[in-house]
Amino acid sequence: MPYVATRHNPVIVHIIAAVFWLIALIILLHLAFVLLEANPGNPLVDFMADLANWFSWLFRDMFTGIEDPKVRAVVNYGIAALVFLAIGGVVSGVGGRRRGHN
Repeated sequence: MPYVATRHNPVIVHIIAAVFWLIALIILLHLAFVLLEANPGNPLVDFMADLANWFSWLFRDMFTGIEDPKVRAVVNYGIAALVFLAIGGVVSGVGGRRRGHN
């Protein structure tokens, strides 16, 4: 059988990767609000905190022994953001590759 190069639908791959990168952006924006001590009563800050907490539920309380709340937020939410960025990168890299069949 001849060599056939196929390609996954790049539009779907880009959309999925963009969703993961958008989640990471939401987490990082929340982290910026925490570090800059934004008003938690502000509706936008509150909404972003709710989204970030929902997306990073697995990582949010990973390290509780860190005394400084800002450093704890950087570590916990930073790990969550890195994981979502990595997943988006993997999806983008693997989904866009050409595959050959013999």
